[in-house]
Amino acid sequence: MTADINQSPVHGTAVAVGGRGFLFLGPSGAGKSGLALQMIALGAKLVADDQVCLTRRDAAILLTSPPALSGLVEARSVGLLTVPTLPQAELQCVVDLATDPETRMPHPQHVHVQGCRIDLINGRNVPNLAFVLMILGQNAQPSPG
Repeated sequence: MTADINQSPVHGTAVAVGGRGFLFLGPSGAGKSGLALQMIALGAKLVADDQVCLTRRDAAILLTSPPALSGLVEARSVGLLTVPTLPQAELQCVVDLATDPETRMPHPQHVHVQGCRIDLINGRNVPNLAFVLMILGQNAQPSPG
């Protein structure tokens, strides 16, 4: 499980769907940028790739990109692509691409990001993850279990 996140920036990728931010974490090669590209093709907006700045504002965490990386996403074996971006999004969910879900129907999980409790999805090897996240970003909420 992802440990609590207190530093900024973090090595990860962030996208937004309907203004709701998703933060993808995992080691190099875990598929963070690839998942972002899939979601962008489905209508998500890039917030940041490779490095994501986290700023706590009251009870929310805002996701932004370092200026030098704004609008750029890595397409492995192709290079850097320029894509539509949002300057910031409120973090709704952390997706850990290094960890498999414990069960087919896991209980809701959370991680603390700079002291805020944020939903957590263990997303390694989850089929159709881009589609699931798009649906969650469009107002759906995971069932309490």
